[in-house]
Amino acid sequence: MNAYRRLFSGPLGAIAIAVALAALAMIVAGVSPIAGFSALFGGALGGTSDIAETLVQTTALLFPALGITLAFRGGLFNIGAEGQLLIGGLAAGAVGAHLHAPTAVAAVVLLGLGAIAGGVWGGLAGWMKAYFNANEIISTLMLNFVAAALASYLVVGPLRSPQATGAETAPLPHSAWLPLIVPDTRLSISILIAIALAFLLRFVLTRTIFGYELRAVGEAPEAARRNGVQMRRMTWLTLALSGAISGLGGATIVTGVMHTFNTELSPGYGFTAIAVALVGDLDPLWVCVAAFGFGILESGGLAMQAVAQVPKDAIHVIEGCIILILAARRYVATRTESAPV
Repeated sequence: MNAYRRLFSGPLGAIAIAVALAALAMIVAGVSPIAGFSALFGGALGGTSDIAETLVQTTALLFPALGITLAFRGGLFNIGAEGQLLIGGLAAGAVGAHLHAPTAVAAVVLLGLGAIAGGVWGGLAGWMKAYFNANEIISTLMLNFVAAALASYLVVGPLRSPQATGAETAPLPHSAWLPLIVPDTRLSISILIAIALAFLLRFVLTRTIFGYELRAVGEAPEAARRNGVQMRRMTWLTLALSGAISGLGGATIVTGVMHTFNTELSPGYGFTAIAVALVGDLDPLWVCVAAFGFGILESGGLAMQAVAQVPKDAIHVIEGCIILILAARRYVATRTESAPV
């Protein structure tokens, strides 16, 4: 039994089971698994433009996943990355439409505004948790709806561009666009910013006093309190920084991909990012790998639907199976470590 448990707890065993369940889902949907997987990887990695689009999806997931990682490592459940992403994008879009400055200046200003706006949104939940002991799961979740309603009101009303055919802000001037890495694609330098942020976050978590205190609060809050950690300050700061990272992600989508803001900014990146963070085992560098995997699913899923005729619901089942198996791997691995030999 322990041999099977060890096999399943390893990454190869978990991936094999996830692939088997995904194949079963396609068979149930009446589609050949070979055709389905060929379409998935062909659509995600079949050419330069396909890889670029996969990396665009990876970047959009990576920012909120890193923010969630920071909060979870501090023992706080930030379910509000979707709203923080939206608010960060709204701030960048609203100001960017009227900002005429050199690209370097515009990028710093707009990305900074996105981070500040997301930080304020996350910090609001942190303040309620720190001073009123409000459940952060509920408060961050509810703030998603507030953010969506606020953004909808502003882009339909005061911030709506007179030239726009839909509800969106005025387009950003070209000087406010993030430079592209691959010409004629949507892949901008935002992916480099995200990867650099992942390395920085790992350094902060493992090599700084703040990171040590944050991990102590998450793993042993009573011991942290007895050793002089200011729990209220740490709670507020952790959720504020978590929100700032997600807000920065929203700003990169506006400045690097959409070049305007509307309420379709995110199809649920903030929620999918929770699974990305957990699959990445809350390690910033492994979260990058997990985000790339989910980026393949996001971009390749469209090809599965168009080329292999895999129903959209079956694609969601496949994603769910992979999330379930990889999340279960953590539980089995923990049980394996604690099991007697």
